[in-house]
Amino acid sequence: MQPSRIDQLLAWLAIDSTTGREGAYLERLEADLRAEGLPCTRQPVADGRWNLLAAASDDPEVVLCTHVDTVPPFIPPTRHPDRIHGRGACDTKGVLAAMLEARARLTDDEARRVGVLLVVGEEVDHVGAKVAEREVGWRPRRILLGEPTVCEIAAAQKGGVSLRLTAAGVAGHSAFPDAGVSAVHRLLDGIAALRAEPWPTDPVMGPTHLNVGQIQGGVAANIFAPEAEALAFFRAVSDSDALVARARELCAPHHAEVHVRSMSQPLRFDPPPEGVATCVVPFNSDAHWLASLGPVWLGGPGDIRVAHSDHEHITLEQLEAGAALYVTLIRGALA
Repeated sequence: MQPSRIDQLLAWLAIDSTTGREGAYLERLEADLRAEGLPCTRQPVADGRWNLLAAASDDPEVVLCTHVDTVPPFIPPTRHPDRIHGRGACDTKGVLAAMLEARARLTDDEARRVGVLLVVGEEVDHVGAKVAEREVGWRPRRILLGEPTVCEIAAAQKGGVSLRLTAAGVAGHSAFPDAGVSAVHRLLDGIAALRAEPWPTDPVMGPTHLNVGQIQGGVAANIFAPEAEALAFFRAVSDSDALVARARELCAPHHAEVHVRSMSQPLRFDPPPEGVATCVVPFNSDAHWLASLGPVWLGGPGDIRVAHSDHEHITLEQLEAGAALYVTLIRGALA
């Protein structure tokens, strides 16, 4: 990896691009892409937010794509002899550095056939990918979607089903069981039913995973709770619509309601070129929406297990491996 590319990555990491605040980073990326000979177009997404399209041709054959937003809190970069720390180091500013380094290693003819699509909002609601799905006219042979997968390419991706669970009760003095109904108890019974269900297992993707990440409700320990809610997330390996329908069936006897916040289906991908290692990714990505533009290969340098943490980092060795991987994938797609 060229020292100038490392310096470029450090400059990117010094910019806070937490979801909703991607503008300054996108402006820097536009300047950098133009410096590499790529005309750029801004695709409006929301007030002050846009996707960035960069290509030397009207319909690139291979598209390098990743998201520009990061999770909070912003963590400024620090450079170590063998690694770089900071928010976005692997998810996904380091990934993008490896992508652009790979493009720079191609022949002029190969590079001309490769475009770049950078989207906002992946960490929250995938709004950039949803706009790209509707409005990007490109139909490439292959989209290389960058996420940190330790340079393995996804054979499959689990679906994501985000739910809000709610229950209503009747406030009353808790010393008298007939004086009220606890919404918290109803909600907990619904959650218990979801956790006890033998959700599907897939031979490739493994088991369905459920996490109840937040619970709130009630007003005091000695009052029956008049309302309660929880946020839950399924990593789905079967049809997501059927999963939601079953969740509603399980919660209904306990007077708990299921509301869908967002949902994507599990995906299976084409195999990568021979010799490239594969994996199954349990996390969500923009692939669900971008796959309508062209077939996706999902993967890149860095380890997703350190993403979103206070010690997020990427090693120089991983960056070099990522650049080499992307050269292989681009040439495999162009061939």
